[in-house]
Amino acid sequence: MNNELLHHLEQRINEAVEEIGSLRKRISELEMQNYELSEEKSEIQNSLNQTKEQQSNWESSLSQMLNRLNQMDNKQ
Repeated sequence: MNNELLHHLEQRINEAVEEIGSLRKRISELEMQNYELSEEKSEIQNSLNQTKEQQSNWESSLSQMLNRLNQMDNKQ
């Protein structure tokens, strides 16, 4: 009985060790995926910021042109 119990416990320990190894591998994969997604998010955020800045510049230029046109209209 003792040998059977020890064998059973050894089996359970080996299964637990395998499960821990599998979980560690999965954690590593998820950490890498998280890093890649963070990099991608950063690139997208930079692109969005550039687009917003460009839009702001265009709006400012349009506003200046409209103001000039209005000034020209007022002079006539």
